[in-house]
Amino acid sequence: MKTLPLVSLIAALGVAVSASAQDRQAFVSAAAQDGMTEVELGKMASSKSQRSDVKEFADRMVQDHGKANSELEALAKSKNLQVPKKLDAEHQSMVDRLRSKSGTEFDTSYAQHMAADHAKAITLFEDATKLEDKDISAFAQKTLPTLKEHKRMADRLNARQE
Repeated sequence: MKTLPLVSLIAALGVAVSASAQDRQAFVSAAAQDGMTEVELGKMASSKSQRSDVKEFADRMVQDHGKANSELEALAKSKNLQVPKKLDAEHQSMVDRLRSKSGTEFDTSYAQHMAADHAKAITLFEDATKLEDKDISAFAQKTLPTLKEHKRMADRLNARQE
């Protein structure tokens, strides 16, 4: 049996630890960006939409994602992970594109956006349940049912658009 020199073993362990830390940070950053975007778009839809079902959905997004964002921030802080405080260019662009729409065009775009974004969020959170960090994995597992319900709700809004 071949043994690794101590330096190689430490380096190998260091890479594994770094990858784990990168995965945790990547999840926290992506989840925070998505969550902040959901809140921002929800607030916008609550005031811009002409449909009561879209407004109700938007209010739910603000409430649920606001709560999840707070929980994620506390968890990240306990792990010394950075949480973005403002939207990055990609997410701000999504907000700006929807802000430029009004009426039926806004409602249709918002519903489509919510269905697509929640599908991506479900994948992100399902992947996070496999992270080695048990606290982050548990947060992702706890949040998944809400995201799946949001996806079903967004799909229903989309069906009413057609």
